[in-house]
Amino acid sequence: MPGRHRRPPTGEQLALPTDADLRLLAITQGRTVIDEGVVTLPGGRHPYAYRTLYRPDGRVDRLLERLAPGPLQPPDFPPAG
Repeated sequence: MPGRHRRPPTGEQLALPTDADLRLLAITQGRTVIDEGVVTLPGGRHPYAYRTLYRPDGRVDRLLERLAPGPLQPPDFPPAG
């Protein structure tokens, strides 16, 4: 809310900074914001895929799934190289 002697924000001033909380970003923009990636938990050796959905109504849905260990190629294909 603008102060008594301040003009209301315009243009780029209305945009949220890039490091804004994703939940706040979803609410203010009225769209679902998705954060996803692959991570190894502290002290662990197995990778996990994660996805977090930030909904415009403030809800947060989280998914964490262990990725299966093994080769990146099906065994019936010869290795690249």
